[in-house]
Amino acid sequence: MWLVAEYEPITLFSFRSGMATSSGAKTLFLPTPFAIRTALLDAAIRTNGLAAGPAAFERIKRLSIAVRPPERVVVTNLFAKILKPTRQEEAEEAMGRTIAFREYAQLEGVVALAFGVDEEFREQLKQLLPQVNYFGKRGSFFQLRDVPRESDGLPVGFCALDGMSLPCQGDMRGHPETFPLGIVQAMDDWGETLTYDKVNVYSSEKIVLGKDRIRKSVVLPYRLVRASKGFSYYERL
Repeated sequence: MWLVAEYEPITLFSFRSGMATSSGAKTLFLPTPFAIRTALLDAAIRTNGLAAGPAAFERIKRLSIAVRPPERVVVTNLFAKILKPTRQEEAEEAMGRTIAFREYAQLEGVVALAFGVDEEFREQLKQLLPQVNYFGKRGSFFQLRDVPRESDGLPVGFCALDGMSLPCQGDMRGHPETFPLGIVQAMDDWGETLTYDKVNVYSSEKIVLGKDRIRKSVVLPYRLVRASKGFSYYERL
């Protein structure tokens, strides 16, 4: 059974790719599976209390996630002045002024998320989805449009966020001969070894990239329509 929730983006969206640096923060088009799961866990703790966190974590970890992207995305490219900690010990000021590259995406249309969920967790998930009002970076607000609806199968137009991998070298046997059209973006997700204690920001345990936090190459069905030095305009295929 799939549970579908439609969100309306009400502000500009900005979510730095995990491979970007603080000085060159290119944004993704959509929230990652890691951000979606973490937002649901946050909603579960705020709604049901801290004691409900570990059980909610295990159920959220098992969710399958798919998305129907908005029809259009316009990414604004700009340089901004930021404050950065000064590395010199004898500097007069603790923060120094510098220039950084930033991107902000305007999403035109609905971002629909679909969750493959078992019957035991379905009703609780219905209660959590309205509690989520932003994904990833604070200020990237979303508004749930209607009550989440159930579907017997994954609806048409949705693409799974489970990612795909291709070998860099060696034998290609066992891998698909076709590659879907679209824009490839690297998205993070919860790994198999991730535990609730590692997600807990008050814990001393650390998340290990490649094990607890895994990176997936997700193909989003977009094509570049127009671009200049100030923006890039994409349409959904």
